[in-house]
Amino acid sequence: MATNAEGPCESKLPTVLNIGGNLATSEENASAPQDTQLQQHDYEAVLDMIGFGCAQWVILLVCGLLLMVVIDETVGMSIITIASQCDFATSAIDKAIMNASSFAGIVIFSYVWGYLSDTVGRRSILLYSTSGASLISVVSIFIPNYWAFVFMRFVVGVFIAGPSSTTYAYLGEFFTRRHCAIVANYASLFVGLGMAYVPAIAWPVLLKDWSLPISDSFAFRPWRLLTLFNLLPGFLGIGILLLLPDSPKVLLSLGKHDEALSSVNWICKRNTGKDLKQIGVEKLKAETKSEADRVFLTSKSWYETVKNIWLETRPLFHRPYALNFLICCTVMAGMFFSSTGMSLWFSEIQNRANSNTNGNHLTICELIDLSIQDDEAIANSTQSCSDHISDKSYIDSICLGLCFVVGYALLGPVINIFGRKATIIGSLLLSAVCCVLMLVLVNPMAIVICFILFVTMPGICISLLGSAVVGLVPTHLRGKAVCICFMLGRAGSIFGSNVIGALLASYCNFTFSFFAGSVIVCICLTMILPI
Repeated sequence: MATNAEGPCESKLPTVLNIGGNLATSEENASAPQDTQLQQHDYEAVLDMIGFGCAQWVILLVCGLLLMVVIDETVGMSIITIASQCDFATSAIDKAIMNASSFAGIVIFSYVWGYLSDTVGRRSILLYSTSGASLISVVSIFIPNYWAFVFMRFVVGVFIAGPSSTTYAYLGEFFTRRHCAIVANYASLFVGLGMAYVPAIAWPVLLKDWSLPISDSFAFRPWRLLTLFNLLPGFLGIGILLLLPDSPKVLLSLGKHDEALSSVNWICKRNTGKDLKQIGVEKLKAETKSEADRVFLTSKSWYETVKNIWLETRPLFHRPYALNFLICCTVMAGMFFSSTGMSLWFSEIQNRANSNTNGNHLTICELIDLSIQDDEAIANSTQSCSDHISDKSYIDSICLGLCFVVGYALLGPVINIFGRKATIIGSLLLSAVCCVLMLVLVNPMAIVICFILFVTMPGICISLLGSAVVGLVPTHLRGKAVCICFMLGRAGSIFGSNVIGALLASYCNFTFSFFAGSVIVCICLTMILPI
């Protein structure tokens, strides 16, 4: 069993980046006598020679912006479902479907985009998919019909699956192995920033309730404008990405050696101010392509391509990898179920709770029940529909995003002290305890703190489990294993969102208990894993 196989990233995060590399040694080597045949340099060794510098920071910024737009286009719907509830006359189930629509697109197409990025190139896939998602999202703001809007959000998910599945791969291939883990963690900080950006930008945009009539049946309201603001990180990321090269590692695997050399030369110039030739590098060592990649590039038969994808994926579901891989998939689905599924409803639940405090100390379910009674009273009266979001709800949502930022920032040192497995188990245990406490706490501040910790702890463990999957399977199966694991995880978020939509109004206490139970199951399964 390949449980101790070394992954592409170290499991413990380094605390200091190696800035500068070994240029002096490289220059000495460059002055040494050369063979008549050009020496082929390993890409990883060349990155070591160049060192960490400006190029890597630019790549990190771009990938962070792309991750932000993924969050803005998915979790950002949690604000839009509230602000659009009067325009679309949505019920709780309708909101759940709207929340989950983009995730459905990601689940179905993330593997496709991931495979295309391996066989076509990372940069082009990131450009086309992010641009496509932005275009469809802009079109969706003019859709007046609920089901047509949901379909457009699904299509947005189809395209946003591109940056969702490819960004980390593009990012990691510009860094040496010893820097990979800490850089991935830095990139994850943008996930938290994206979650904080959504309510922070929504607050001023939705502050004034104005309406611009376009036709008798359609009016342009602030929540539609909010969609454009959610796209700003993506527009900025696309603009910078147009100036960047593709991953040298992928270009080498595709046999594009000149382009790969040019890409590495771009890194070298940005970091050192010198060309590769000046540090003694004129040729890179080629990388071999897998049989499935060759079939994709040469075959005109999609059946043959899909068949080979399945043949390469099938070993994951056989001994000795099947048991641990399936456990990882189950735990990943549970983490997404409890974290992402609940975070999609965080703003809705807090908005209901904050609108019915009236100085009374009630549990969160009692506050939700009062809010639902108020909605029913409004529906049975002549009062107009309200889609107001309280200031306190915006503040709570911003705090949730910032808590993710702090969690990712602390993750590295905590792993170095306690190890990956203990960190996951401890985080999930804290999450489960907070969820149970929410059922009995009546202090508003205590409820918010427990709610935020309940959502955050499984969320920051998702990347840890992803790195664990890498160590449980051999090299040639790692990309597929991580992709499938995350794909099933996002399916868990869809299930979680719909469970809340269906049960929260009638069975609030059971809903939170069910989520706490799912986290406890994840803890038990994690204990079995050899990570």
